[in-house]
Amino acid sequence: MKQLLPSFLMCVLVACSGSTVPMAPTQSPHFDAVSQRLHLGGTVYAYADIDGDVQRASDFLLTLLRDMPGLVSQREIRGLNASSLVRVLGLEHVKAVGLSSYEVDDLYRNRSFIHHTGAREGLLKLFGGEPGAFDFVASAPAEADFVWQQQLDLSVLVDIVRALGELGVGMTPEQLDEALDERLLDIDMTLGAIIESLKTSVGLILAIDESRMLRIPGESFAFPYTDFLLQLDGLSALADAVAERAAVDPFIAAERTEKWLVIRPAIRLPPPWNAYEPSVVENLDTGRMYLVSSPEFLAKCTSTVEGVAQTPDFGRAMEGLPANGNGLVYMSPRMTRQMHAGLDRVIEANGSSIGTSIARFF
Repeated sequence: MKQLLPSFLMCVLVACSGSTVPMAPTQSPHFDAVSQRLHLGGTVYAYADIDGDVQRASDFLLTLLRDMPGLVSQREIRGLNASSLVRVLGLEHVKAVGLSSYEVDDLYRNRSFIHHTGAREGLLKLFGGEPGAFDFVASAPAEADFVWQQQLDLSVLVDIVRALGELGVGMTPEQLDEALDERLLDIDMTLGAIIESLKTSVGLILAIDESRMLRIPGESFAFPYTDFLLQLDGLSALADAVAERAAVDPFIAAERTEKWLVIRPAIRLPPPWNAYEPSVVENLDTGRMYLVSSPEFLAKCTSTVEGVAQTPDFGRAMEGLPANGNGLVYMSPRMTRQMHAGLDRVIEANGSSIGTSIARFF
């Protein structure tokens, strides 16, 4: 494609019929690489050759910014060009994108694919490297309504900020180093050390109790009690630093056993948050850190035998999907029902808007 991104065309085939699909006389060189990852003939099929469009779109954006004095520093914009911006973001080798969807009973199986050549760079490195096993699912109890596992490397953002600074945009490398050397929240650990630790795997489990509604005092808005567990690998040093802070902070309590380090507020939270006992917990054997709604929910997750992976809803949703990857998201029917119910409560309290209409659509 040789047009600016705002006007590029997408080939969309909806509800195709027949056994053959007419092909273009001149085929995009990247079509085969993308199409073999998608499903043709479902409710939606889209392919876009964007070879060169990312740079043209960046050039278009920079032109707009140069024509809008006061929005950004014109000195910084003058030092930046489309090629350098695309290179820093790691998007120069993105050639094509595609997506497809087909219906199975009351489910839609959706796929999207970004085709790029060469090694991952910039933003493409943010969400991990080689695919790994989705082993976090085994920690989710049967009543789990949301399960998310994601490889993450936040140090990539530091590299991007540094590269932009070398081009005269944003913080200078010296200012960045100064910020990374600062200690956070009065604990004995720098921002740079925390970010460096976040070359990690992140996991989140939510479990909704629809029979237990919590209401904010003075407000009509209510929400169901939701247990949560956020798992972070590689942050044991952060938990240890917070525990050291707890020794001199009357608002933080820390308790250490042979296997666990538990850090929690030393005072009871006000309603409705007093339904929770939020805790930072470190497994001293593995160095794995958790942020949990209560130690009891952590115990349930770490002792799960028959969990969400054995439920019919999870089995239907994940059927045919790979066991390895960089990220996984699962939402139960109860989760989607509560998302709609929460949106209904917002509309009832504040009225509908363009924002709520867009949220309802998605």
